[in-house]
Amino acid sequence: MDILGEILKSVLEGAAQQQQQPQQRAPQPQPQQRQPQGMPSANDLQDIFTQIFGGGGAQNLPDVVKKFEDKGLREQVDSWVRTGPNKPVDRRQIEDVFGRNHIDEIARGRNIDREQLAEVLSKYIPMIVDELTPGGQLPRR
Repeated sequence: MDILGEILKSVLEGAAQQQQQPQQRAPQPQPQQRQPQGMPSANDLQDIFTQIFGGGGAQNLPDVVKKFEDKGLREQVDSWVRTGPNKPVDRRQIEDVFGRNHIDEIARGRNIDREQLAEVLSKYIPMIVDELTPGGQLPRR
């Protein structure tokens, strides 16, 4: 399996465990209305992360890092690339980096909640970048 696939496997296992935790019951949607489901499925996450990072070889990793740096999050992204603890980002910062409209488009296309998607991305993108840079440096193109 490719490197991104291996990383996604462990990320998705963690997401699946979170989904199994008891959640409050939401009101049932009307039959003709399509309401966001909340947490993205494992398949959705795999597709989303593969899209963000550019396939199994994570070809887009340098571009993802640059997007964060361009939005003033160099300190956070440097902590993910280098060895040591990862500094967090929140869902608003994720929406700023990728664009709120783009996050909303991804969420609507998969019938998931935009805020929940941004929250999941904020949790797992630092972990994925960290795992993709085990030597503390971005891979050479």
